[in-house]
Amino acid sequence: MKHSRAILFTLTLLIIRLTAAAAFGQQTNDNQSKFAETPQGRLGFSFIEAVNSGDKVAQENFVSSRIAEGALKNTPPVVWLSLLQKLFKQSNGLDVMSASPEGERVLNIIVRSRQGNRWARLVLISSRSQPDKLSDTFVLPALDPAIEKKSRFPKSKISEREAVKVIEQQAELRASMDHFSGVVLVAKGDRIIVNRAFGLAEKSFGVPNNLMTKFHLGSMDKMFTGVAIAQLAEAGKLSYNDTLAKVLPDFPNKQLAEKITIHQLLTHTAGTGDFIFNPEFRAHRENFKDTANYLPIIANEPLLFEPGSRWGYSNSGYVLLGLVIEKLSGESYFDYVRNHIFKVAGMNETGYYELNEVVPNLAVGYLRDAAEDPFGIDPRRSNIMFIPFKGNSAGGGYSTAPDLLRFAQALRRHQLINADLTETVTSGKVEMTGAPRPAKYAYGFAARTVNGKEIRGMSGGGESSGVNSSLQMFWDGSYTVIVVGNYDAPAAEDLNDKICEFLAVQ
Repeated sequence: MKHSRAILFTLTLLIIRLTAAAAFGQQTNDNQSKFAETPQGRLGFSFIEAVNSGDKVAQENFVSSRIAEGALKNTPPVVWLSLLQKLFKQSNGLDVMSASPEGERVLNIIVRSRQGNRWARLVLISSRSQPDKLSDTFVLPALDPAIEKKSRFPKSKISEREAVKVIEQQAELRASMDHFSGVVLVAKGDRIIVNRAFGLAEKSFGVPNNLMTKFHLGSMDKMFTGVAIAQLAEAGKLSYNDTLAKVLPDFPNKQLAEKITIHQLLTHTAGTGDFIFNPEFRAHRENFKDTANYLPIIANEPLLFEPGSRWGYSNSGYVLLGLVIEKLSGESYFDYVRNHIFKVAGMNETGYYELNEVVPNLAVGYLRDAAEDPFGIDPRRSNIMFIPFKGNSAGGGYSTAPDLLRFAQALRRHQLINADLTETVTSGKVEMTGAPRPAKYAYGFAARTVNGKEIRGMSGGGESSGVNSSLQMFWDGSYTVIVVGNYDAPAAEDLNDKICEFLAVQ
């Protein structure tokens, strides 16, 4: 009898294991069927398989064999491994719902966790030189399809009153799910039709956002830098073809300065890098209060590619433009944009503040660390330990939704620069390789076309930053859409994009 029970128990275990193995095999096959038989598709499937293995050795093998060399220099192997392990720990495995390529390098993968019914969008960016290897990845929030249906904007033309109601309801939905916190402002011509605040500016004391709350702009400040350079061009103090050596003759790295032009710096085609990843900057951010403080670390950065050969986003390049503005104007960057842009446009609530300043009505940024908490299970944290001590010509200023509308209006009325230069600064010039949506970069602005409508503007912030805001202008003058917020990207810019796509059919 005991022997029979032992046999029965063994057979039961065997059946369970075979069933589990078959189920796992079926899940693997189901996942594989979602990917195209391309280098990009095979890379995506390998990533999912590495996560789902739950095995540290298999995940280490993926990191060593499938991550590009340049990516491993910027992000150590241990960080990549931690992401794979966290994804498995929080999900107990990923089921792929869809895998959609965007261009040759970007793959969007919608996944559902096998425990907890959580959803995420994995953005895998393959290496330019090694298309079968990973250059970067982002883990972004995604909605259960049942909820996602509710978040879809109508695709038909409706009345203005109904359109306003739809926009407000969509913002409310995202705020109710803790996917958005901030202000939404929509102007039709110069008439404001939507102006609503959502969420909290400060969570500890439960302080709500209001219509005059100041939000961190991230890279949106590049618009101000682009306009400032145009003002100097209008005054005859530089041309876009000038080399950095001509306008900054004292720049320490003369070889670099002689190779790159103002145009290349403005369009992110100069090959310059990103000071944000410099250990000196991260360890001593309180030492970087003025534009000149960045000079020692940026002057020593090697070029990432031959100037003019391709597009590569560079915060360092825009700090160099800030140095140009200071040299040719005789004013600090902060004084220059305040005197020649903010005051002219009536932007009285816009400025650059140090972290220890007490600033009325300033929103605290709240982040989720995508590497540590990829499915957004843990509470959001203040971004005080992440953001720079003070902004600069690459980003980091603060503004309100009404002030950004004033900026857009002053720009369109040619109060900041003449009509020809306004067109030069805002019109798309270089394809933004790897951008979430096809667009061309201009001089601190980006331009794209939606349903035949050209839209120009700029967004700022990123994942795991607690910063994301966006200004988009329909270039025919029909609409201006501003979404400013204090959550990670893509909370604000995704909402802005959806609103623009909706308004493009109205």
